[in-house]
Amino acid sequence: MSKEELDFLKRRRSIRRFLPEQIQPEQLKAIEEAAVLSASAMNEQAWFFAVIQREDIIEQLEELADSEGAFYGARTVIVLFGKEDAIAPETDTILAAADMMHAAVAVNLGTCFIYLAKKLFNDPRYSQLKAACGVPEGYTCYGSLAVGIPDQEIPKPSKRRYDVFSYIR
Repeated sequence: MSKEELDFLKRRRSIRRFLPEQIQPEQLKAIEEAAVLSASAMNEQAWFFAVIQREDIIEQLEELADSEGAFYGARTVIVLFGKEDAIAPETDTILAAADMMHAAVAVNLGTCFIYLAKKLFNDPRYSQLKAACGVPEGYTCYGSLAVGIPDQEIPKPSKRRYDVFSYIR
C-alpha cells in the first residue's frame, strides 16, 4: 500500500456536524458505486440500501427514536439492510458501509455510522418503515450512515491501540 493510499484511509473520520445542504447527485453516485463493488460472501451481494434525502422523513425517524439530532443534521441518510437468509448478511452489509464511507471521503463528504436505525427498522412496532422505504421482504437493518458536507474540522484520530494482534508464524 502506498503512503498516499494509507493517508487516504486515515482521512475517514466520524463527522458529527453537517452543513444544511444536500449532497450532489454525482457524489451520491460515487457512494452507490462503492457499495455495489464491495466484497460479499460467495458474491451474494445480499444487501439493500434505502437512501433518504427528505428532511421531514429524517426528522420523523429521529422523533420515533426519541433522539433529536441523531443524524447530526445530515441531509442524506443511507439505511443499511442485509438479506436474512444470506450467508453473511451483517458482515457483507457492514463491508459495503465501510466502502461507502471511504467513497464519501473521496468526494469530499463526511459520514457517521448511526446504530439507531437498526433499533428503529427492526422494531415490530415500526414494521411499516421498511415497506415505506421500498425495502424488500426478508431484509434486516444493520444501521445507517449520516452523509453530508462536513461543518467542522476533520477530527484527528483518537489514540489507537496496536496491541490487538497476535502472530502465529
